[in-house]
Parts: sequence; C-alpha cells; structure tokens
Amino acid sequence: MSESPTLLSDEQVRRFIADGFIVLDSCLPDALHAGIARELHFSLKEESKWLGDNLLPRVPNIDMVLQSGVAQGAMQSLLGPDFAWAPHRFPHNSEPLEPEARPSDFDPFENQPAMGEGSISGSGWHQDGHSKAGRSRWHTFKAINMFYFPHEVPLEMGPTRLLAGSHLYATLQGAVPSQVFLKPIKAGTLIVADFDLGHAGTPNRTTTSRYMLKFVALRTSNPTQPTWDHQNEYWETPVNLLTATHIPRSWESLWHWLRGDARLVHHEPLSASEIPRLLTQMASADNEERLSAMYELVRIGEPSIEPLLQKLRTTMGQDRHESPAQDDPGFYAMSPDLTQRRFSRRQFVPEDTAVALGLIGSASMDSLVALLDDRDPWMRINAAYALGEIGNSITEEVADHVGTLLDDELHQIVRAASDALCWLPYSEKTIDRITRLLTSTRDDWQESAMGEPKLGGNWSIENQVRYALSWTLLSRLKHPFGRDVSAQLEDTMLIALPIESGYTPAVLCQGLERIGTPRALRAAIQYLQPRRWDAFSFAPPIERAAA
Repeated sequence: MSESPTLLSDEQVRRFIADGFIVLDSCLPDALHAGIARELHFSLKEESKWLGDNLLPRVPNIDMVLQSGVAQGAMQSLLGPDFAWAPHRFPHNSEPLEPEARPSDFDPFENQPAMGEGSISGSGWHQDGHSKAGRSRWHTFKAINMFYFPHEVPLEMGPTRLLAGSHLYATLQGAVPSQVFLKPIKAGTLIVADFDLGHAGTPNRTTTSRYMLKFVALRTSNPTQPTWDHQNEYWETPVNLLTATHIPRSWESLWHWLRGDARLVHHEPLSASEIPRLLTQMASADNEERLSAMYELVRIGEPSIEPLLQKLRTTMGQDRHESPAQDDPGFYAMSPDLTQRRFSRRQFVPEDTAVALGLIGSASMDSLVALLDDRDPWMRINAAYALGEIGNSITEEVADHVGTLLDDELHQIVRAASDALCWLPYSEKTIDRITRLLTSTRDDWQESAMGEPKLGGNWSIENQVRYALSWTLLSRLKHPFGRDVSAQLEDTMLIALPIESGYTPAVLCQGLERIGTPRALRAAIQYLQPRRWDAFSFAPPIERAAA
C-alpha cells in the first residue's frame, strides 16, 4: 500500500521547471536499499545477467520505493494524481574499468568515454526515446524519468550525469560544459528528471559494480489545478539554478500550464511588430535565443498564429515524416543541423512552430484543424501534435477529427495522432478506430522497428502503434471535459488484452484496474496470474535464510 504522498513545494517545482530535474531522498530505511542492492547484484551476476524490464518480479522490494511517499508525492506533484508507471523499468549497471584503463581524472562534459566491459549504462550524452516505441517530445510535462540509486555512488564509481536545462532542447548539440550536474550520490537517492533531459553514464573507476534503476512515469490528463503543495501563484526564478539557459518567460509559461490556468504573467506581451524579429530568432542555433523568441511569440498570442503557420509551411515537401536510419545521428535527434526537426521511430521531435501554436491555445485551433487534411504528411503530424497540446479546450468534434488520422496509411501519422489523442475528449467514433487498429493486422507494418535499438528486441511498427494506442485508451478514462465512455473503453481493452506485445497489455491492465468493474478486474487478474514470477525461489541462499 502506498504511503501518504510527500508533495513537492513551490520552490522544488520551479527548480524542476528550470533545471529539468530535482534530487530527493527517498527517506526509506538503509537496510531496504542494501537488500535491494544485494539481490540485484546476485541476479545480474549469478542468474540471467539480463533483467530488462523484469526488475519488480525479480526484486519485489523495489516496489516499496515506487510506492513510497517521496516517489508518489513527486510524481503526483508533477504529473497529476492519475499518473501511471510505464512498463519499461531498467537496471543500468556500470562495470569497473580495467586498472590500466582507469583515468586519474575525468572531464564531466566528455561525450562517450570508455566504460567497463558489460556496462549497460550508456556514456554518450542523449535524450531518451520511449522504449520500445518512439513517441512525441513535449515541452509541457508529460513524462518523467526517475533514477533510483540503491547504494552509495561516489564520484569514482560513476554517478549518472545530467545536463541541466536541456529538457527543452530539440537536440543536445548546443549543450555547454557549465550545464553538467555530476555529484556523489547517497544510497536511496531519487533523481526526478523530465523525460527529455540530457544525461549520460560516467566511467566506473572503482573495483565494484555500480547500479542505477530507471523508471518512467507518464501523465494521463492535462492539469486543471496545482497538484503540489502550492502557496504562491506567481513565478519566481529560483536562485543558484544549474541551467546555462536563462529563459524566464518560458519557465513562467510552463509554470502556469502546470497550474492549470491561462498562463498569467507579470509582464505585458511584446508588440506584434516584434513578430518578424522573433521568427528569425526562432531559427537560432543558440537555445536561449531560440526558446526565448518562441515563448515571446506565445505570449503575443493570436497575432502570432498566421506568421507561425507560414513558417511551418516552409517545411513542406521535405519528407520530414520519414525516419532516419538507426546509424544516422538524426535518429537520435542529434543531427548536425540544429534547426532540423523530423519524425523518428525513436522519438518524434515536432517543429518549434507547432510547439508554439499548441502553447498559444484555442485561438490556434481552427487553423490547425484545417492542416489535419493537408496533403503533406509533416503538416498533418505537426497539426495533430499542436492540437493535442491545446488539450482541454478542444471539442469532441475536433478530437474526433484528429481521430480520423488513425485511418491514415502512414504509421507516422497514426502514431502522432495516437499521442495527441491522449489529451483530447474523443468519442465512440475514435474508440472504434482504435479497436480496429488493436485487433487487425497490416502486412506493411510488420517491419522491425525498435525505439531503443541498442537494447535489442523484436518489435514491429505494428507493435509500436499498438503500444501508443494503449496509452490513448488509458488517458481517455478520466478526461474532465468529455462524456463518460468508460464502457466502450472497457470493451476495447478486453478485446485487445490477449494480443501480445508485452507493454501493450501491461498498460491495458492498468486501464482495467482504473475502470474497476468486476468484469474488468477479473480480466486483468486472469491475464496477470499465469505471468507472475516467484522471485523468492530465485533469491540467493543467504537472503532466503535471512528471510
């Protein structure tokens, strides 16, 4: 059973918005962390050596960390009380370097330094993709990584490194050394980071394996009110921030989005005469200049819409909907062209103009709806993204118009629409389309496609689409501005549950639990029962005796 959540303060939320992460003490007993570390070490060294997503059944006490008041309070504060844990949870081990390969010192900004043989922790700076299927990037806070350290990690052992403030970057190419956060970590520490924050592993210069466990949590509804210990409605920039990118107008806008209000600000917006200058600055390779200009256009509001649409249309006809190959830096949003945005099977990075149009809100809606029928796939993808960001102001009719994109021949369109629909009050018409995609097979979607190729696996495009759609269903359950369609959602989840792709039924079972009818709960239990794992029978003898 979960503890009472320890909600974040205004100061902690503001720091998360600006730096992209906060560091928390889980406030759990040292003996719990030590036991988790021992079982994890035994399993990885003596058993399968590859736990993957099976962390919890193998080491069930980890769930005490996830259910702790600190973890629950942080997730509820930043993602809302109806947040959900993703099926992906992964042990990142960093093995010791050979003695002759251990440097006496280490440059914290170094990209891809050598790691010990057998390390899963990647030492190259990166922003994550949603394993095992690429999804949208969001400026608004929709997904969080929680990094848990079950044992002490001194600098020599290689703590996880972070790039403060990089969560709003479309690419990490513009990062600078002063952004690096690299500190010793005490046992039981939780680093709560926006999903898009740049991070990397660090070489282990000791003789002992280092472990970090990663969990992913996702928002399932747009905010309508603050969900943390909220005392002051106004934005105040925290002191001693770690980010090198000073963008207070951007932070203020996101603060008010998280508060669920109309983005009240201290300052009047700039004159519409500034729009041409701001559009030019949006193309800057400097993240501070680019993001400042983007959010100034958002603050100007309606006069910015048509200029932003014109700029968006300049990207037509460039096949930006086609994913780069896995060996192309663009696959990881690391193209040498800092202004390039394109779809990737790892993660879709929208155009800055689409981000701005979505943040402007309902005034953009009619123009974006017209783009849903554009012949260019990139226009349809970005229009769907922006309408999803408008969220609570969208009508059921418009939501179902986005839903028609689920009939598109291109999986890229279907996936962008699936993500957008997570935040929209669609009706039974769209549920019927989702049901068809979850239960029918397309020959042209059987191509292998992994969001995180280095982790291995055998997912297809169809598996990726179905996983995205499982979140579309889960998020619709409690949309505050739509009709109750839980009966139809329950029917679809029950029909799709037996169709295996690992993650998809895991999300559907969470949906059935939230619906809570005897029929839904019985189906979830019957599905999960034969898939349980008796972790105790695999425990090392010393642990079994101690128990």
